[in-house]
Amino acid sequence: MKKLLRWGRDLPEKDPEVGKQAKMSTASPQGTSTLSPPLLALAAELEHLLPGRAEQLLSQLCAGLKRDAPEDQRYRAAEIAAGVVYPKFKFSEYGRLFLEDEHFLTYYRRFMDPDNWHSLDRKYTLDQLLKLALAVDGDVVECGVYKGMTAYLMCRAVGGTGRWVHLFDSFEGLSAPGKLDGDYWVPGALGAPEAELRKTLAEFDNYHVYRGWIPQRFSEVAQRRFSFIHIDVDLYRPTLDSLEFFYPRIARGGIILMDDYGFITCPGAKRAADEFFSDKPEPILMLTTGQALVIKR
Repeated sequence: MKKLLRWGRDLPEKDPEVGKQAKMSTASPQGTSTLSPPLLALAAELEHLLPGRAEQLLSQLCAGLKRDAPEDQRYRAAEIAAGVVYPKFKFSEYGRLFLEDEHFLTYYRRFMDPDNWHSLDRKYTLDQLLKLALAVDGDVVECGVYKGMTAYLMCRAVGGTGRWVHLFDSFEGLSAPGKLDGDYWVPGALGAPEAELRKTLAEFDNYHVYRGWIPQRFSEVAQRRFSFIHIDVDLYRPTLDSLEFFYPRIARGGIILMDDYGFITCPGAKRAADEFFSDKPEPILMLTTGQALVIKR
């Protein structure tokens, strides 16, 4: 703690910009610290969590907070903060180009709630995989549509090709979770009116909407073939129903992308996929995004 107080006392000299934010003085037996009480409490907690490393980490954080700090230094500061607050989260390498894709980021900001970036990597992955699906004959499907952000990407991808996007949703949220689904979800979660979907897709006319509980209306597309299936229904039963119906109807080389497979909040969705593909030739590839990918053989 003595080192941390010395660090705080010297902070304005080392870093004027950060020092301006910590002007309140706090008396201590070792002298006067420029750290405010909340920052002192943070420093003490860091010293408790990371004995001997708190001073170094706080210095790196302050370096990253400088107005003129290089972007990679800011990234490192964010990594340090995340490592302290939530060690399970592992930062990837600095400088990933998809985070610089302003065209895609503009799309995401247009439809997503402000400051909610939780599905950015999954949406980007799906958008890239749709490029592969264009080489395979067949329409595309989404089971579990919500407000239509993913459906927008699908309609955009197949526009002008003569293919249709088939969208299945109850528009009443999730059905009742079963015993295999854990206790995270409740009936009606993730509900959104159909009008929200149609507003999102206002610029397209290459889609059909099938309102109803899965799998009630699957039979209406029984004679069609598919190149891409997106399953985002969170629960065991509708995931299994979707796989059982669409797997025989997807063309060789077609893609099945499951949005929920790699999340602890959706154990039923993973269980359904594992059971279904246990006797199939295709492996399930779990992606670092939490999605799972299957390519039809």
